[in-house]
Amino acid sequence: MGSQPVKPYTAYRWARENYTRQGRMLDIWRFVLTWLFYLWLDQQAWSYGGQPTPERKAKRRRARAIWIRETLLNLGPTFIKVGQFFSTRADLFPPEYVEELSKLQDRVPAFSYEQVAAIVQQELGRPITQIYSYFDPTPLAAASLGQVHRAKLKTGEEVVVKVQRPGLTRLFTIDLEICRGIAEFFQYRTSWGGPGRDWIGIYEECRRTLWEEVDYLNEGRNADTFRRNFRDMPQIAVPKVYWRYTSPRLLTLEYLPGIKISDYEALSAAGLDRKVLARLGAEAYLRQLLKDGFFHADPHPG
Repeated sequence: MGSQPVKPYTAYRWARENYTRQGRMLDIWRFVLTWLFYLWLDQQAWSYGGQPTPERKAKRRRARAIWIRETLLNLGPTFIKVGQFFSTRADLFPPEYVEELSKLQDRVPAFSYEQVAAIVQQELGRPITQIYSYFDPTPLAAASLGQVHRAKLKTGEEVVVKVQRPGLTRLFTIDLEICRGIAEFFQYRTSWGGPGRDWIGIYEECRRTLWEEVDYLNEGRNADTFRRNFRDMPQIAVPKVYWRYTSPRLLTLEYLPGIKISDYEALSAAGLDRKVLARLGAEAYLRQLLKDGFFHADPHPG
């Protein structure tokens, strides 16, 4: 089943400046309660209009998965990030859910160049044209928390600039407060709670991780550590951080173009041996885990 094109950034309620805390709470709780209703309904044999065969159940799961993916996209960055996390958990969710949620990795709406320029000036104290000799107004990619633009510094270096979504910290503050209430609801008022499930503990872990992710200075420090750890392995290229052009909401990195590890045709066209790449990837991860004790915990094919 195909997916509809992503709506423009301004079409989403969470992107509007006048979006209230009350409106946010209503939207989030509507999603939670509707999902609980669907979970109950899908357990009722009569809801299938006949015998609930494996084929009918699979079709129903697909429909639910599409609804969840579209709803998370409509709820915005916090919930897109949660959906992306769940898309890696094939051990917890049916394949239909994993497949649909994985589409959130590359189907996030981009915000405007005018907003990008405003954030750059707020963070670095100068207009974007005084910092970069070239800045591509079209992002290379848009993710849940920010988007990436190709640029060139006045000193000539080719870079990529990661810019955080406008209003993200305000949205996180509101969302995480509401999510705390949802975690307490599941913990104390549903059959999924009790001593066997620590929903509040899961919430606290997600809250801490999300706040770390929106601090681009922390991300830059991690990138520097990673780069130092692999300085004696020329086969592993880690982009340099340009600290003069980096802030909590802005990260400027060396531009290192590459090929997706899952793009077999492009790898073959470039004359790269996939077996060698697989071995190098395994060696790099074993080094991170067993030697450095510092590892990349969110790998993507790109």
